[in-house]
Amino acid sequence: MAWGDITYQSGTRKEDLLDFIADVSPDDNPLTTLFGTTEASNTVHEWTEDYIARPTAVAGAVEGSDATFSDLTNPARRTNITQIIRSTYRVSDTVRDVDIAGMSDLLDYQAGKAATEWKNQLEYSVVRATIASGDSGVARQMAGIEATITSHYTTRNSGTSLSETELNSIVYDVANDVGMDEVFDMLVLPLQLRQKVSTFTAGSTKFVNAEDKRLTRPVAVYESDFNVIRIFAHKDVFSSNGTPGPTVLGLKEDKWKLAYLRRPPRTELAKTGSSSKGMIEGEVTLEFLAERANARRSGYNQTG
Repeated sequence: MAWGDITYQSGTRKEDLLDFIADVSPDDNPLTTLFGTTEASNTVHEWTEDYIARPTAVAGAVEGSDATFSDLTNPARRTNITQIIRSTYRVSDTVRDVDIAGMSDLLDYQAGKAATEWKNQLEYSVVRATIASGDSGVARQMAGIEATITSHYTTRNSGTSLSETELNSIVYDVANDVGMDEVFDMLVLPLQLRQKVSTFTAGSTKFVNAEDKRLTRPVAVYESDFNVIRIFAHKDVFSSNGTPGPTVLGLKEDKWKLAYLRRPPRTELAKTGSSSKGMIEGEVTLEFLAERANARRSGYNQTG
């Protein structure tokens, strides 16, 4: 869809742009395109998560013995903070009245660009943000994926290559903990490491899922020793040498959701001077329903 073709009603009416934003270059922001959505009711978003550890020994009871009891763990309370994301635009009255090739209304065009920027900001925060409660002078921030995955987080020695053996070991660590049905089904990694995965031969192929209209490009698929994983190159995942270094994220798609406290509308602001102004602002956080089903490894060789 060309930006010049996008139009909105004028005036002070607020329009919910969620569907519009979801159509903006979806393959450039795969995570916020693929993750489900839910509602947040407060700036501190809370939910519960439970986990039953796998047995480590044979359990048996002696015939006729009294029952013994051990305390079971209670479901854990998880929280995240909503983050206000705002993208603004402004067009002078003169420029708006000038004929510009390829667009009928520059204000609408700039609103479209602001919508793209909003979605890009959301994607970056979902990956990279670190939690901040905020105060009168500090913005609140959600905890993004890289700050959230802790149970299966490993730092590799500098210079470690991402190999097929290494990838299978990541899958094994998670599968051994949560079981095969819950292990991650997406591998998200920087562009350089995506090139490395292209050299894998044991279980790689390419396909286009015609039933999934959310993605418009072919998706690389790797069949590990345990499951089938979709491979996504991502512009926002850590890619440079240093700390933490090039990073690989294993994500279970259906366990992540965007929780909206305020959906992002287009709002035309009060006119002051000889220009028209507007903004797209929403408040959202990241909900992770099964942190242990995911994995994060950092410190790989930058070239794979």
